[in-house]
Amino acid sequence: MERLRPFHDERFKWFAPFGFVRYADEEGRVWGTPGAPARTPKIEDGVEQKAWICGPPSHQIKFLKEVEAKYPGLENIILHWPEGMPRDEYLSQLRIFAEEVMPAFGGRQE
Repeated sequence: MERLRPFHDERFKWFAPFGFVRYADEEGRVWGTPGAPARTPKIEDGVEQKAWICGPPSHQIKFLKEVEAKYPGLENIILHWPEGMPRDEYLSQLRIFAEEVMPAFGGRQE
């Protein structure tokens, strides 16, 4: 989370005031709507709500296996490039994902 924090925080410093936060409170109210939180979210909020998935490859695999079980027809996911993250850092994250996460989902018939 600490490596992602500056990029998450910068993103939501800009997006939160415009209501572009998909987080919801315990009652399901989207942040920024009446009665829901109006503060700028922290990375911990995003991880808690599974909007941001942080951790080692084993954590990523576990999360994606849960998504796969919940949505058996799902074939694609999007790996978002956090605004402000340097290109080399993002490419490093993609390499780790490709080498250590994607093989856990191999062996499928096309």
